[in-house]
Amino acid sequence: MRMLLRKVWLLILCLIMIHIPTFQAKAAPAYYQYDRHYSVSGWADTASWEYENGGPSVSSGSSSYNYDPYTNTYSESGPGAGWGDWYFVENGNLHMFNTEPYCTDCESGDTITTYLGTKYPWKNEQAQLRGEFIETIIAIDGTHPNDGIDSDGYWYVKKNSYWNPLQIISPISNQKISEVTSVIPTVTAMDDGGRPLSLAYYIDSEMTPRDTKTISNTATAQTVSFSALDIGGLSEGTHTVRFTAGDGIHSVTLTVNVIVDKSPPVIGEVNFTSTDTSIRITGAASDAISGLDSAPYRYTVGSDMSPWTEDTSFEKYGLTPNTGYFAKFEARDALMHIAAREQQIYTKAQKPTVLLNHTGEAELNLSINDGNPANTRYQIVSNGLYVDESGNLTAIPSWVTLTNKNVTVGGLASNTQYSFQAKAQNEIGEETAFSQAIYATTLAKPPAQLSAEPSQRSIKVTWPVTAGASYDIEVDGMLIDNGTSAAYLHIGLGPVTQHSYRVRVRNAGGSGEWSQLITPFTLPDPPPIPGNIQVSPLQTEMTVTWDTVAQATSYDVEAGDTVYENLTQTSFVHRGLQPMTEYTYKVRSKNPGGSSNWSPLVMGRTLPYPPSTPANVDAQPSIRTVTVTWAVTEGASAYEIEADGLIIDNGAATTYIHEGLDPLTGHTYRVRATNAGGKSAWSKPVDVTTHPEKPITPNNVMATSDETEITVMWYKVPHADNYDIEIDGQTIEPVSGNSYIHTGLSPESKHTYRIRAKNISGESAWSTTASMVTLPRGSGESFSLTNMAAIVTNRFITISWDTVAPKAQYDIEVDGELRNNGKDTIFQHTGLRANEFHTYKIRLRNEDKPGEWVAILSLSTLPDPPDAPEGIEAFATNSSIEVRWTKTPGADGYEIEIDGKTISVGANTNYLDVPLAPGTAHTYRVRAGNITGVTAWSPALVKSTTSPTYIVQGKKDKTFDLSLIASNVQDFSERTFEVTYNPEQLEAVDLYNYTPKADITSGKIPGSNLEVEYASGKIIYRVKQNIVPGTSWSGEITGILFKSKIDGQALIDVVVK
Repeated sequence: MRMLLRKVWLLILCLIMIHIPTFQAKAAPAYYQYDRHYSVSGWADTASWEYENGGPSVSSGSSSYNYDPYTNTYSESGPGAGWGDWYFVENGNLHMFNTEPYCTDCESGDTITTYLGTKYPWKNEQAQLRGEFIETIIAIDGTHPNDGIDSDGYWYVKKNSYWNPLQIISPISNQKISEVTSVIPTVTAMDDGGRPLSLAYYIDSEMTPRDTKTISNTATAQTVSFSALDIGGLSEGTHTVRFTAGDGIHSVTLTVNVIVDKSPPVIGEVNFTSTDTSIRITGAASDAISGLDSAPYRYTVGSDMSPWTEDTSFEKYGLTPNTGYFAKFEARDALMHIAAREQQIYTKAQKPTVLLNHTGEAELNLSINDGNPANTRYQIVSNGLYVDESGNLTAIPSWVTLTNKNVTVGGLASNTQYSFQAKAQNEIGEETAFSQAIYATTLAKPPAQLSAEPSQRSIKVTWPVTAGASYDIEVDGMLIDNGTSAAYLHIGLGPVTQHSYRVRVRNAGGSGEWSQLITPFTLPDPPPIPGNIQVSPLQTEMTVTWDTVAQATSYDVEAGDTVYENLTQTSFVHRGLQPMTEYTYKVRSKNPGGSSNWSPLVMGRTLPYPPSTPANVDAQPSIRTVTVTWAVTEGASAYEIEADGLIIDNGAATTYIHEGLDPLTGHTYRVRATNAGGKSAWSKPVDVTTHPEKPITPNNVMATSDETEITVMWYKVPHADNYDIEIDGQTIEPVSGNSYIHTGLSPESKHTYRIRAKNISGESAWSTTASMVTLPRGSGESFSLTNMAAIVTNRFITISWDTVAPKAQYDIEVDGELRNNGKDTIFQHTGLRANEFHTYKIRLRNEDKPGEWVAILSLSTLPDPPDAPEGIEAFATNSSIEVRWTKTPGADGYEIEIDGKTISVGANTNYLDVPLAPGTAHTYRVRAGNITGVTAWSPALVKSTTSPTYIVQGKKDKTFDLSLIASNVQDFSERTFEVTYNPEQLEAVDLYNYTPKADITSGKIPGSNLEVEYASGKIIYRVKQNIVPGTSWSGEITGILFKSKIDGQALIDVVVK
């Protein structure tokens, strides 16, 4: 039989009787006593038994079991108490133990079956149970549960009602309070005995009061306010404010619950959305403690803030597209706690509209019309391509920021249609849809080339066709719509009248630019026949010239059977001809109106080739002439000879005598042959010196003797090659030196001698006869003189000798006058004049008688030195200076001092100082000399070589002239004029500034006798001009027009080679 168990709760009621004196209070609420207990953990027997495996069988004699929720066990009660216990002891399993069957008042035959150690699942759950009693309090009815756990964790049991003289005014029951609200705890209290009361209040289980007050005169109810309630340390939720009052005998406690709320509302989902001109905010919030305010929401967009409202959405209109705004959603609870959610939100960009502002040939100017701000980015698409920041089309998708919402799309093809669409993007990348497409056509380019076909009375203008276009033509300033035709005929015109035309193309994009203006003339009438036809032959070419023909624009020349057309110059060079050949020519003039008739025929004959250089050039000098000869040159009609730099026409003769020369002067000659075809090269130079004059008669003859020989000596004669000595009037012996020893003579024999000098020009006269006697036999060592010498000047003669005779004394006969010279071996004859002849004889003087003459001298004083040279002048080039002076009488030769260095120049009266540096100064002095000596130096002459460098002070883009001048030129054939400059500083504009046309190319310069080689920075001129031999040419060769490329100095070098 299955036992039914009942759950029995044991309720212990503790009645606490407190004597409370009588208090008087008006309208006091109902107060009750409450027992306060601790709360403990236990078990709740809330489910019926369920058995497994059949469960135990219990005899019907057993009545019930008692359950102890504190120990979670059962014990028997009633019959069968001796059975044992049931325990709920572990892991939710029920263990049953029965060790001794026992039965009270059991019927005979009843049994109980026990299961030892068997477990059965037990279904119950853990619960809070009333624990140990703490105290009895007085509280307003309903403050605590009647029998159960309160929010403060204590177990309360409601007891008897109680009248309390203490009344709580503030806070009220379940009042919601926060840190932003101030709550002043306030009570009213009275005592029927009028005794002083001590009042205090606590929070929850605090043992120390938050504030205390003491009042008197309590017979009448008094209101007592405590210090403000400080909830800083309190958690959120329900708290109990406990007030106590006591008079020292009795005490009363009243409590009131309050709800602390420190947190703002909890915001749920908030959405911020935008259009191009509005922002919408939606959201909601909740507050589990104090609840939301009646108007809990507020919204902010930008600087605009809504009032508090119960609406859960808000939208702000009239905003700027693509603009960031501060947006905020706020919620508040009943205690004015505010929670907020905010973010930066951008309005969407406004869909743009594309406008066409301007069209060009290669560009289109577009603008965007919308309400977006200036920094908005756009994507502009054209024909599948994208416009980039530079306005170019690219295949790469591009977003661009436009200046003033304007863009010029470039790099387009002319006369082409393009479509354009645009979309905008705001700052967070949200894009609009594309705008409506617009279509624009670029302008057509003007015709590249207008062609004019003039006649005397009309001009036809044509141009290339542009597809799908029409044209405007401006004719002499008048605009004409020419439709789609690409040709225009202007009629009714006069000859040689100028007209202007330009054309522009029209298409869907508008009118394009005008073409270049053309200004053709109608054709003139044909020009007249050219006159004054002249031919100028060379060996292989013929130059034909004629007079300029009015209104002619070109010329044709017929040379033989060939016509050379459209010549713009009034000259024609027919090249590649044969020498010594006849050719015929005629000329006609032309202009766009036609051609004239041919001129009469003219004939010309080419020149022969120049002859070869003369050979076998020879020069034979004499004293005052040089005869130059050479071999006949084939093909030569004449010869030119250059004698000391002077070119002389020698006609057909092959001999030239150069006369009027000074003896012993150097001369240079070269010869060239000429004919109608030109001149040969010069022969190699031949240098020759004229012969000296016949030598002068030797003077200053001296003779000495001994026993068997006589020595004859004389001064050397200038320019003498050798000498003859005549002995005793019979024998003539040639002598190379200036002395002769006559040997093999007899003692005391007399002999005579004469001397003459010789050179290539002849012989001098014989000198005065000198007579001399040999010494007597045996006297040679005693009476002979040795080492005889004579010093001759222009003012004195000095004679000296040595003797071997001891203590010898001498007589000297001077011009026939005998003089005692004593023991002196020197005699000086002074007070003489130049070129005087004097004789001297010397003998040894004995006391008893005079001795024999042992020396005879015939001497002449020297001439006076010449005067200093005069007429000194110098002629300079870039690299040399030639110094010339006047011949000085009595001078045998000259010396020139150059910068302190002395050079002998012989009898020449000029000297060429080479090579010298350009632009350098040199000092020259000249002196003359003869046998007597040299003169003083002439005054110094300082001369500078010319400088080929010209310094020009240029101004950028300004022109200036440089004149090239030659002086005293006898022959241009071997000279070139070279001009060099820095092409970074200067530009040659015209190489020959004497003709209207600028000449700036190499070759022959028309209208001149110049040939030029031109390269930037270097110009070489050659002058094609013959100069009559024996004459020279001076003048301006050319004028060169330069343009300066700089501001400042530029250098130009001019060198003649």
